[in-house]
Amino acid sequence: MRKIAYSTLFLVFIIGSFTGCSLRSEELVELKPDLKNLTKRANSAIERRGIPQAKVKVFLNKNYPILMENFKDYDIQIKYENGVTVVLICQENRALFEDLSCDIRIDYDYTNENLQCAFYVKNPSCEE
Repeated sequence: MRKIAYSTLFLVFIIGSFTGCSLRSEELVELKPDLKNLTKRANSAIERRGIPQAKVKVFLNKNYPILMENFKDYDIQIKYENGVTVVLICQENRALFEDLSCDIRIDYDYTNENLQCAFYVKNPSCEE
């Protein structure tokens, strides 16, 4: 009887582990459209409204609380360099995405890499 209970518990743990992994992957996929919107809003705050780079997150939290709620479990870093806004999304000190404001795609997806949370795009440019 005890052996069956341990086997059942182990099986539940294994199934829960797989389900947790698939939910995390699904969550990251759902985050991508929000990231493009976040990048667009951050770029607009800097270029059109003149918000200093250091205050962009405060501005976004105040003016776009629903959008920012989607990123509550993530570390958001924003930089503006060479006329390009770069948004970095991290979690648990791991870089997940880095997005540039000059196109409609997510520029760098680091989810399958084990990179420390840091900007990896140096001298961003919108010219190909």
